[in-house]
Amino acid sequence: VPVFVLVFAMMVVVNYFITPKIVNRYLSKSSGPKRWLIAVAGGIISTGPIYIWYPMLKELKKKGINYGFIATFLYNRAVKLPLLPMLIFYFGLGYAVILTIIMIGISVVQGMLFEKMEERDFL
Repeated sequence: VPVFVLVFAMMVVVNYFITPKIVNRYLSKSSGPKRWLIAVAGGIISTGPIYIWYPMLKELKKKGINYGFIATFLYNRAVKLPLLPMLIFYFGLGYAVILTIIMIGISVVQGMLFEKMEERDFL
């Protein structure tokens, strides 16, 4: 129940404060690399079951977010900060750092591919 309440509250905040103008300013192609950083950071810090995030992502899509941003956000949900100490304990610091960097890098590449596919009406 707390996760439902949190996501509902976030959706209310998104609908109230995030307008299409703000979305275009911070998350459109013209905003450059910082939009990918927002997608990566948002995916990493997001918690809870994935299906809870779908309604909020749908609302962001209606406000002008492209599929590349959404794909990058969802991909980065695989980077789990609470599990990082366990990953380091079992596999070592080097492996954990390399794995995390590769996952973040590939998520941005995947997002860019989705963006290109969306531009060419493949999606």
